Amino acid sequence: MSAQAPDLAAAALSGLDEVERRLVRFAQRLVATPSLPGEEAAVADLLVAELETLGYREIERDEHGNVVARIGSGPNRLMFNGHVDHVPPAAMDDPYGAQIVDAAAYGGSGFAIRGRGSCDMKANVAAGAYAAAFLDPQQLRDGTYVFTADVQEETDSPLGVPALLERGIRAEYGLSGESTQLDLYLGHRGKIQVDVTVKGRSSHASTPEDGVNAVYRAIPFLRALEQMPRTLPADELYGRGTVTVTDVRADPGAEVAVVPSGCTIRIDRRYVPSETPESALAEIRALVERVGRETGTAAEVALVNVYPLMSIPADHPLVDAGRAAIAAVTGSEPRLKTWRFGVNATFMGAAGIPTIGIGPGSEDFAHTRDEHVPIDQLVRASRIYADLIVRLCDGRSDR
Repeated sequence: MSAQAPDLAAAALSGLDEVERRLVRFAQRLVATPSLPGEEAAVADLLVAELETLGYREIERDEHGNVVARIGSGPNRLMFNGHVDHVPPAAMDDPYGAQIVDAAAYGGSGFAIRGRGSCDMKANVAAGAYAAAFLDPQQLRDGTYVFTADVQEETDSPLGVPALLERGIRAEYGLSGESTQLDLYLGHRGKIQVDVTVKGRSSHASTPEDGVNAVYRAIPFLRALEQMPRTLPADELYGRGTVTVTDVRADPGAEVAVVPSGCTIRIDRRYVPSETPESALAEIRALVERVGRETGTAAEVALVNVYPLMSIPADHPLVDAGRAAIAAVTGSEPRLKTWRFGVNATFMGAAGIPTIGIGPGSEDFAHTRDEHVPIDQLVRASRIYADLIVRLCDGRSDR
């Protein structure tokens, strides 16, 4: 961690009890430890050691680096999920400083932990782990809290939560710790990734007239995709469906002096509850076929990945329990919202585990140079998780 003003750190920690201070320090240690996708081992080591200190049982780290631990007795009632990888630092200054800063710099109040992966989502993972410190494990007489922290979420890898679910890790209910500013999130739009490949004919780059440049032939498809967002459906809670181009790749590419014989357009298409992956893909195919007819240019369409839509009804008992837990800790009724981006807990929902989202920090700061997590939200999130665990696992009729 980078050096910081002692008086600022002291002020941030002065109003906290000992467990809360330990939580903040642990979150800082996680943020200070680089963990790009596929490079999460050091963070996993820190997490396993802390889980042991916190009294979890059956702590394990699988061959991919996913961490699973349990506390309580009885059937698995609540499964927490968060990921421990982060996107590259990019233009972020001192990304692993994990400094405590004045939150006013970001339009907030109080103090915050700043650094890459702070709200997306190492501090959130720390809150999920420390929930055990804010409850008496003896209260958990009627259910087990299953803590999971997975890897390579930022690259949509199947080695994270999908691998855990495939192994049979399950619970009656699910909880994602992704950032919600302590509101309660009901899910997010689904996503498909699609490749559109346009063919040309290669030649030496010094004689381009002898070839047909596939990049130029791809331009009408790119223009049509740019116009497509104006026609996509919208949902009152989930927002509007979107489509954007995230990559354009030439074949064979820039390393050789060759006119490209192929050009592949990667498309990110977000769909709302009135749509399906199949209907979204069909629209893209129809667009490609239309442009192909108009230009006389053939193109191939390939589905690369489906990221399921995540949804839970607003009147579900888990939503009621989540709202009650938030209100008990914050004194305020949370808003019911949805994420704009996707979270790995969508795979829990797809596996039949009803899942809600509650987490510290704002999704607006994820992947930005100003990424941070407010300390007051970090502490409250952990206490909310503890309250929710007790509501679901203590077996008392008055909860």
